[in-house]
Amino acid sequence: MKTTAIDTNALLNYRLERKPYFQDVKKVFERCLENKEEIFIPNLVFLESEWVLRSYYGQSKDQIIKFFQELLLLDNVILKDKKEIELALNLYKTSTGISFTDCVILNQIQSFEPDEFLTFDENLKQIYQEESS
Repeated sequence: MKTTAIDTNALLNYRLERKPYFQDVKKVFERCLENKEEIFIPNLVFLESEWVLRSYYGQSKDQIIKFFQELLLLDNVILKDKKEIELALNLYKTSTGISFTDCVILNQIQSFEPDEFLTFDENLKQIYQEESS
């Protein structure tokens, strides 16, 4: 099966139906849904996409979460570590005052199980302590 890797611009073109490239990306997703193609999305594309959708296009946290969850449900969408993004997305959904990027950072730190976590972001420190206990 063919695999197509997509970058942030391609994912944003799909999400926002931006012309002139929307139809090209849509065809890839259609082939994915037909089990004819796999789509590889690097984890960093989720981070960049969340930031652009939220800060530039003014999409709500709930809209972004729903979009990402729909992507993660597709069998032929593959990530290097899908579980990492799913866990970060769940933390993002249930926490307030924390960015999606910080959720990914916290998830990676927790899975590494360091002896100490040094941050000067008091909110991040508190969430880390809550999640680690």
